[in-house]
Amino acid sequence: MAHASKPALEALHVEEGLHIHPALPPGVKVDGGILLDAGLKNEHQLAVAKDGHKGKLTNRPQTVLLPQPSGNPEDPLRWSYRKKHAILFTLAYGAFVADAVSGSCTSLIVAQGIDWQMNPNTVNHANTINILLLGVGALFYVPLSTWWGRAPTIFWTAFISVFLNLGVALCPGWSEYHITRVVQGLFSNAPPSIAIGFIRDIFFFHERARKIGIWTALFIASPYLGPLFGNFMLAGLGQWRPVLWLGFAMQTAFLVCCILFLDESWYNRDVADELQPPRGNRVLDRLSRVAGIWQIRHHQYFYTLKHSITTFAQAILKPVLLIVYFNYFICFGWAIGINVSTAILFATPIQFGGYGYDFKQLGFLYFTPVVGILLGEIFGHFVNDALAKRYIRRHKGIFEPEVRLWMAYIAAILMIVGLVLLGLGLQRHLNIGVLIVGWGMHTCGLVILSVTTFAYAVDSYPTVPAEIAGWISFIRVAGGFSVGYYQQPWGEAIGYDKSFGTQAAFVGLGALAVAAIHKFGHRLRIKSGDIK
Repeated sequence: MAHASKPALEALHVEEGLHIHPALPPGVKVDGGILLDAGLKNEHQLAVAKDGHKGKLTNRPQTVLLPQPSGNPEDPLRWSYRKKHAILFTLAYGAFVADAVSGSCTSLIVAQGIDWQMNPNTVNHANTINILLLGVGALFYVPLSTWWGRAPTIFWTAFISVFLNLGVALCPGWSEYHITRVVQGLFSNAPPSIAIGFIRDIFFFHERARKIGIWTALFIASPYLGPLFGNFMLAGLGQWRPVLWLGFAMQTAFLVCCILFLDESWYNRDVADELQPPRGNRVLDRLSRVAGIWQIRHHQYFYTLKHSITTFAQAILKPVLLIVYFNYFICFGWAIGINVSTAILFATPIQFGGYGYDFKQLGFLYFTPVVGILLGEIFGHFVNDALAKRYIRRHKGIFEPEVRLWMAYIAAILMIVGLVLLGLGLQRHLNIGVLIVGWGMHTCGLVILSVTTFAYAVDSYPTVPAEIAGWISFIRVAGGFSVGYYQQPWGEAIGYDKSFGTQAAFVGLGALAVAAIHKFGHRLRIKSGDIK
């Protein structure tokens, strides 16, 4: 078999005796929507779930299983519950490590500035560029994962990151630290960029929103938990270098998880069961897939590099995707800006208009966004599914991705109020409780928006989840890496109430863009076609 190309795959359909299980079988796509309730008669004879979440095959027609599972026991959709969730945990932890390690270094800038006799703002430039390269990495890893395989892309970037984190911890001075820290960011972002592809490969359509929510909560919490750990370690140890060793240990633990649990989840459903390359059940077989050896032996099973790059480009050109990307771009950036500037905003002495927080107080302050994210995940975990089920019941079993967008309005309200409270609190030096409520509301809204953005985009174009996640990963960083440069000077120049009020206005603008998709998204998706 040559590289998987459209003509070759279509040829497989005409051979008699082959069993092909397309991701969306006939009768499932209905005028831009998807049939998720087969009804009592199940006229299309589709495999259905016993209930909304277990995904067990049954003759009772309820929730349609999408993709339809094949008869191949090596189909990732047929992996055990334990294996699926071990991989989900590994990917969530990997995404957590990427941003937690990056975020932990933002807590060090004052201490590093003292040791290196530098302005903390200048020291922070290494963190800002590191964040930028976290996003740039997604532009490489997504096409690579489609061409070579998801598992080896995750494994080898994790392997390289271990040594880069070791180098960061050993760097004697600013120059070496700056260079190594920047390069480290380039190799750390594969899990956030590719994880949605894994989730799409191993979980059914009706399960994905909750799994994305679990992954997103840990992922979004990581930039805040990193500084939380860092500040407490600084307060207790009085040194900043142990924080870098913690980052090395966390990255090493992720590499160990990859070796223990990871597997190749890509399964080409356009290839008949009889022509699927054998995978094997031994530990060595799985490790060959993790290392990429199996993928090289069966490289014809994967798409060509040209196809991978073309598909990745298509995932940003669809009108509805451009609009949700724009909304996420202007909303997420402020969160990064607040995070990388917190050590400066709150550690500034009281006589200079700050709060004069020490490292321990800063550590406790970082519980605020973590609690906000936890509340957002709990809320979204149940409400996302409830909205979808309600819509399906009212529309004769048909699901439309636009139903996900109701959550974006709730997220916008929380973020707008949160930003306004933050601005007023900083400008008027209000009680810290005001800032805690504002920051908590903002991060609560952010995690709700993140799940909504991922779920809507992947539901709209389910064939390219990794490509969508890659662009979202890049866009969230592109929107926020530069904010760290001007967040504090901007607030000092015009007042924090005005600067944060402007940020809140941008969030409102994004909500209007979401409303446009809500109204016209169905027609835009049909007119622009699918991504193949």
